[in-house]
Amino acid sequence: MAQTPPLMKQYQAPTEPKISFPQPLTDRQKYEAQNTINKAGRPYTRYYVEVKQYSTTANISSDCNTITFINYGSNDVNISGVVLNQGQQLTIEGNVNEIDTTIYQANFSTSISTNNSLTVIRKLYA
Repeated sequence: MAQTPPLMKQYQAPTEPKISFPQPLTDRQKYEAQNTINKAGRPYTRYYVEVKQYSTTANISSDCNTITFINYGSNDVNISGVVLNQGQQLTIEGNVNEIDTTIYQANFSTSISTNNSLTVIRKLYA
């Protein structure tokens, strides 16, 4: 008995791979990608904390959500009308996504900076 030849596959020319371009993000998607961290389905706003020391009179720009003034020196310090004695602190907080744009004036009770120490902690959105 004669054997029949196996069926031959038809030749197909190689096809060019399809190039898929990413879809542009919407403004909302861009905002969320830059400002939130998806953790268990809940968004979080990114922020960082900045700490600075002052020993002389200064204008302190807030431009943040929360600012805290702590007097670690032995001299009193006046923060825009609020006097902080040694060891006292003043915290000014905003609601979520609010920014305080106040420029605070820090004045020490003496001009000698050896015992002046004001720590300023600011919460800034990234």
